[in-house]
This record gives sequence, structure tokens and C-alpha cells, in this order.
Amino acid sequence: MMNQSRFCYEHNSQLGQALADWYTADPGARVGAHEREVLSGMVNDLFGYQLLQLGELGADMAHLAQCPIQRKTLVSHRAEAEQPGVILAEAQRLPVASDSIDAVILVHTLDFSSDPHQVLREADRSLIPDGHLVILGFNPRSIWGVRRILSGKHCQMPWDARFLSMTRIKDWLGLLGFDTLHSHYLFQRPPLQNPRLLDKLKIIDPPSGYGYMLFSAAYILVARKRTVILTPLKNGIKQQRPKLFPVGIPSSSQGNVRRVG
Repeated sequence: MMNQSRFCYEHNSQLGQALADWYTADPGARVGAHEREVLSGMVNDLFGYQLLQLGELGADMAHLAQCPIQRKTLVSHRAEAEQPGVILAEAQRLPVASDSIDAVILVHTLDFSSDPHQVLREADRSLIPDGHLVILGFNPRSIWGVRRILSGKHCQMPWDARFLSMTRIKDWLGLLGFDTLHSHYLFQRPPLQNPRLLDKLKIIDPPSGYGYMLFSAAYILVARKRTVILTPLKNGIKQQRPKLFPVGIPSSSQGNVRRVG
């Protein structure tokens, strides 16, 4: 068990490093810049005391600078333990108390997890009622998904990712008791490494900053953990069944019952 756990940790550490390297060159650098820009605008509506970000999105957490949540913690496989605001842990086993986190951000965590269902269950366990879950994922139903199928498994980023569809993620969240608040597709340019060609294709970017499913590289989804309200039963008070005859039936002693015969 110890060897298997160590293997999983080292494997995830390698994936985290590979994804971080992919973010430093085109087209990953442009995808990451777009994700940070959109995320920085969405976190302004998050409130509370504790935020967890699972996975790194660039060299720092500047995209969370405008987030009103007081304490922001990064869960990473690559960061050093001595670094402030960073903890070393696996997404499937978060070292946090249940119902203690106000917001959780998953930066392609589901795409590279061996058990994405368990990651979502851990996020659900950690979040307080009405807490927010933000998910960044790669879009399989696009030209990027086609490129992934054609590339095969060659240990290259991001083609080794799972590419879970937004529809599937919404279904999973619905089963866990989450309500989807926002969902958008991001970066509407093909997976090219030529910077000049990527610059020329900027004209196809929609004015809103959000792309269309068939062309976008990734997506962002914001969901809220649904609050379950339990109505307590009052002890010692029995509910009376409604009477079949609310007015009552007159008895024969009242002298108003007519005899027949």
C-alpha cells in the first residue's frame, strides 16, 4: 500500500510539472492566460474565510488577488512544504475538516486524476453549505478533442488528460447536490504552436471572451453546494387526522332522527 501510494504521488507530481511546463509555451501559455483572466473576474463574487485551489495555474496566485476570501491555500504536488500558503496533499484525500471551506477551485484536477469521482466527493465533503466549487477542464467536444484523439497516448500535454465533458461534470455535480451557476467555454483558437499564426487567429475570438463548444480548448464551471433543510418533528404532539364528518352526525337521543316503520 505504501509503495502504491508513493507511486501515485510521484506520478501526480510528474503530471503537475508537465502541466506547469505546458503553461509556459504556446499554445498552453495563451490558454493559461485566458483561464487566469476569466477566473480572476469570477472569484470576485466569492466570500468567506477559507479558499482551496487544487492545482497550479501559473507561477503565482495573482488571479485570486481580488477575491474577497481572506485565506487562500494552494494544494500542490510540486511546491515546497516550507512555502507559505501551500500544502502538499493529494486531491483525493484533502487534509481539511468537513464543512470548513468556503470555495474550492479545481485547476484541471479532474482531467489528471485517476478517480475524478473521489475528487468531487472530497470537494463536497470539505465545502460548507452554500459553498462554491469552480472547475477548469479541457473540452473534448471540440477541435482540441479531435487533436487529442489523433495524437494518441504519447505522454504529451495536454493530450494525456481525460478531457471530461462539461455535460458529464454537471451530471456528477447534480448527483452530489450542487447547482450549476455559470458555465463558459474558453480560448477559441486551434492547438497551434506558431505564435504568429495564433496572433492572426485572434480575430475569431468572440467579443464576450467566451468561446463556442466546437472550437474552445477549455471550460470553466461554477457550482454551489445545495443546502439541505431538515424540518424537525415535534415530540409529544400527535397529528390528528381530519374528521370525515366535520359537522358531526346527530344522535337518536336528540329526538331528531325519524324512525321508519
